[in-house]
Amino acid sequence: MHRSVLPILAGAAVLLSACGEPTSPAGRGKPPVPSKPEPPALWSVESQDEQGKVTKTVLVCADTSVHRSFSRPIPSPNGQPCKLIAPPIEQGDRFAARCKAGRAHLDIQSVRTGNPDQDFVITLMVRTDVKAGEELPQTLHYRRLGDCPSGWTAGDSGAPGDRKLVNSVAGTSRDLASPIKVPGS
Repeated sequence: MHRSVLPILAGAAVLLSACGEPTSPAGRGKPPVPSKPEPPALWSVESQDEQGKVTKTVLVCADTSVHRSFSRPIPSPNGQPCKLIAPPIEQGDRFAARCKAGRAHLDIQSVRTGNPDQDFVITLMVRTDVKAGEELPQTLHYRRLGDCPSGWTAGDSGAPGDRKLVNSVAGTSRDLASPIKVPGS
């Protein structure tokens, strides 16, 4: 399994946004009142190694659902969706889930620090039973950059310098006339 899970998490976060929202605590009462949807915003997602060095950057156009999914990372190893075995556990800034992709079982644990509306970090640990409990640590730094570029829609993502956008919500991709740029660079 590849050590950097950023590319699979960026798409998985978008796919997870399509999942239903939880009801009130313990499933009792009414579901939470939905907040007013905000226009999509462009986010930078940086994967960092153990020393804090950026190893990969992806830009994601995120609406409210996609943004909410950033704190609920479910990987897709080798492009295979990881199907939840049980409901995930969310407690404040912590998230845990167990899923199965192919024959592999993955245990995911993450902690969020920072301001979830502007600039935050997800510290992630993925354990797999494929290689005797192999652990794959990952740090993902999310920063809101502003409005999505013209022509981008919620779910569009790509790496700076690439000429292709992938939309995991729609399951599509498209070529761009010019390379993707980080705003302000």
